[in-house]
Amino acid sequence: MKIFTDPRLLQTGLVGGMISRHGGDMGDFSLQARALDKVGVPFGKIVHFHQTHSTRMVCFSSEKELQSFPAEPLQEADAWLFSPAPAGWGAAVVTADCVPLFLWTQDASAWALAHCGWRGVAAKLPLKLATAFKEKTNMPLFAWAGPHIQPCCFEVQQDTAQEFPLQTIIRRGQKQFVDLNAALRLQLQQAGIPPENIHCSLDCTSCDKENFFSWRRDHQRNRLLSFVYKP
Repeated sequence: MKIFTDPRLLQTGLVGGMISRHGGDMGDFSLQARALDKVGVPFGKIVHFHQTHSTRMVCFSSEKELQSFPAEPLQEADAWLFSPAPAGWGAAVVTADCVPLFLWTQDASAWALAHCGWRGVAAKLPLKLATAFKEKTNMPLFAWAGPHIQPCCFEVQQDTAQEFPLQTIIRRGQKQFVDLNAALRLQLQQAGIPPENIHCSLDCTSCDKENFFSWRRDHQRNRLLSFVYKP
């Protein structure tokens, strides 16, 4: 099992990243618990929601709010925002070509994690999340987009392409491809995050069958786990 992460995130004291496919299908909570245990993260302190490719955010500002957050039935949302972030808690999202987007402050006092499918990116979830984050803190924000489908493989039809800015579309002959990293950068910079603070993985979930599940490649509902936990 590998964990793909951003060293800047770990330097804050947070624990987080994306777990490779070697941990199994992370739609199975028992496999999530096993994988998280290997990195010293208590599964019982990781909150979950039902992802719907929306722009809905779940925000926490205290441990009391986290303790009262219902485990069942899962609420519908696609982004977490912990500000201020209580110690001893974390959150997770699952993806299979979509972007796991991590945001944090350098002192780990606040952080966010989002599931950004192409619909969420088109609906400006990254911009809305970063804007909401900046309203809660005056500290500089840092961002990392974890492994996801890259423009080498993300071919789209015209109806999808028109949902994105022209500078994020790559044309090869008669085919069109979306660069989700470019779309994310545009939105995060629009929210006021400096370009040098935004890092994006170039690992392609569709290309790299050894490490990642991919809906585009396999058409199977196997999912990858991304998480953040504050010890």
